[in-house]
Amino acid sequence: MQVTAVKKGKILILLEMLNDIPDGQTVTLEIIENRTHSDIANFGEGLEEFRRANNIEELELDIEEIFKDIRDQSSGREVIL
Repeated sequence: MQVTAVKKGKILILLEMLNDIPDGQTVTLEIIENRTHSDIANFGEGLEEFRRANNIEELELDIEEIFKDIRDQSSGREVIL
């Protein structure tokens, strides 16, 4: 389970309900720093990092099939020279 929290002073405020954890249960936390915009130099590098982190290559997605009904199939407007 992964839960997001906000630190206020010495307190972590959880942003989600934890109904599946019984009262009195000991919980171990791993603190992961959020990356800021300046940590990612540009969109391309961020996209590549996302693809690596989420194993996009292994999903073998058919991009043409996914976007077949979204892309405009027209050749554009006629240009008279």
